Amino acid sequence: MFNAIAQAVGYQTLIDQPDIHLDLKRLDLIHPHISGNKFYKLKYNLQHAKQLGLDTLITFGGAFSNHIAATAYAAHYFGFQSIGIIRGEELADQHLNHTLCTASQFG
Repeated sequence: MFNAIAQAVGYQTLIDQPDIHLDLKRLDLIHPHISGNKFYKLKYNLQHAKQLGLDTLITFGGAFSNHIAATAYAAHYFGFQSIGIIRGEELADQHLNHTLCTASQFG
């Protein structure tokens, strides 16, 4: 999955002049659930966990953390169980927000 997605992300040329060439890599377009730098942060951890034969991933984040949702999706995709430990008092008034509902949907 990771290699295919990484290769699919192209560069957008913004400036192409004789002395200046500027490309933009849109990491936000990598994947709908695992985008931006989260893709690269999760890639090697998931590959290593798979090599070790692990079956569960655990991570920490805030109640509005896209990392929590991205990890839950990636774990689900690769056949892992996932546990997200949510920090802070952000959940005192609202137990589930969109990000946590997404994470919960995937595990």
